Amino acid sequence: MLIKNQQKLLEQLLSSVNHEQKIWLAGYMQGQIGTVNANTATGIPNIEKPPAIIYFATETGNAKGLSLQVMKAIKAEGYKVKTSAVNRLKVKDIKPDTMTIFIVSTHGEGDPPESALPFFEDLQNAGDGQLNGLNYAVAGLGDASYEIFCGAATKMDKELQRLGGKSFQDPFLFDVDYATHTSAWIGQTVKSINDLVGANTSVAEETLSLEEELIVRTGKGYTRLEPVKGVVKHIVCLNDIDSTRQTFHIEIEYEDDIIYTCGDAAGVMLPDKDHNGDNTPRLYSISSSPSYHEGEIHLTVALATHENEDGGMGYGTYSRYLADRQEGDEIEFYIHQNQIFNLAADNKDIIMIGPGTGIAPFRSFIYERSERGAAGRNWLFFGAQHMHCDFLYQTEWQEHLATETLHKIDLAFSRDQTHKVYVQDRLKEKAKDIVEWIDNGAILYLCGTRDPMSKDIDQALIDIIAAQKSLSPEEAANFVADLEENDRYLKDVY
Repeated sequence: MLIKNQQKLLEQLLSSVNHEQKIWLAGYMQGQIGTVNANTATGIPNIEKPPAIIYFATETGNAKGLSLQVMKAIKAEGYKVKTSAVNRLKVKDIKPDTMTIFIVSTHGEGDPPESALPFFEDLQNAGDGQLNGLNYAVAGLGDASYEIFCGAATKMDKELQRLGGKSFQDPFLFDVDYATHTSAWIGQTVKSINDLVGANTSVAEETLSLEEELIVRTGKGYTRLEPVKGVVKHIVCLNDIDSTRQTFHIEIEYEDDIIYTCGDAAGVMLPDKDHNGDNTPRLYSISSSPSYHEGEIHLTVALATHENEDGGMGYGTYSRYLADRQEGDEIEFYIHQNQIFNLAADNKDIIMIGPGTGIAPFRSFIYERSERGAAGRNWLFFGAQHMHCDFLYQTEWQEHLATETLHKIDLAFSRDQTHKVYVQDRLKEKAKDIVEWIDNGAILYLCGTRDPMSKDIDQALIDIIAAQKSLSPEEAANFVADLEENDRYLKDVY
């Protein structure tokens, strides 16, 4: 213990230094005394702490960011801990002697992220009791406006119980404002783990507000709970008269101090009079560049159609609402952050695969890279039915080619010849060049419909890698999975 005068001097010193200087002082004092076991120093018997692992299933990166925060807090308690995506996890690989935490995002109507689907299938097919002795916890990230809130997390918890796992704390389900509640949950999780193994919790409450590895924007304009209003500046149908499709380009001006980055989406809210009982926001990829189109967001919206029971034409509620907007109309929206589908560093080459309205974020990418003067090359694959009436943003792409802000473009118009040609066919035609770009560090992006398009593209990439690198189908599939796991094959599919 310090004597009174020493304590006073220490308090005077600490009151005069900033946070970074306090960190330096802590390191300096540690160097002076050497490493001391906290339990030994306080007279508490040493307790053998089991290893811990945090698995995350993420669609936009939020679950991954939260897993990193939890890892830091648990590591500060003296546990050996790591994080891992569930993408290639098998039930047989889960170790019952390891404290296990699952952080799971829910996509759409209660579904797990696409990358987590194989693990969920394996989980459901595993035999009862296979995880006897496992101590685990589950946290879910979701949106309470959906009928099935955090459905993927609750489904996982149920399956883990069936397999014999024992939850060491109740599942915690986060709504869209999750970032404001994570510190308390992290603190409770650390305490629950320590209580289970009989260790004291030494991490001070304030240290649990960790600096996030991935920045989560909060407040007005970033969740459906606090939307902002914009005004339609311009709206136009991108398809020509012969097309069977209607795709609208919508420019929205706003005055609020909100930030978005390339790859983010806009969550559109319907006015009360228009939602007809469906007030769950719809997400649309932002097709504008935050640097080039300052103070605006642009959306690329396909009018969804279906046949009604009476045989008449029906329309999607949200897409019809947006298609009917006129210049000067107000639209309520918020920015939905995507922490995974981010634009690569300026010096990186990128390959963008975006059939139909999947082209939206790549318009954002190219305008942003043009504004930055990025050195990396840009290669776009686009597909639709007919070139003369469905080539979305045709003039803009031609201008980007002329100014060399777009270096290559390959097009697939499925109905312009007797046999149908799709984007995956164009990929295979350019197999050698694609592998060369990948080997030189290029980042691949895919945006568009989940089924069947994204699965077809995955298979095409596996076939390309197998042929060009003389690998077996399994080895090629692992190669593509490695690209995805290392953030070199990024998807935004729906």
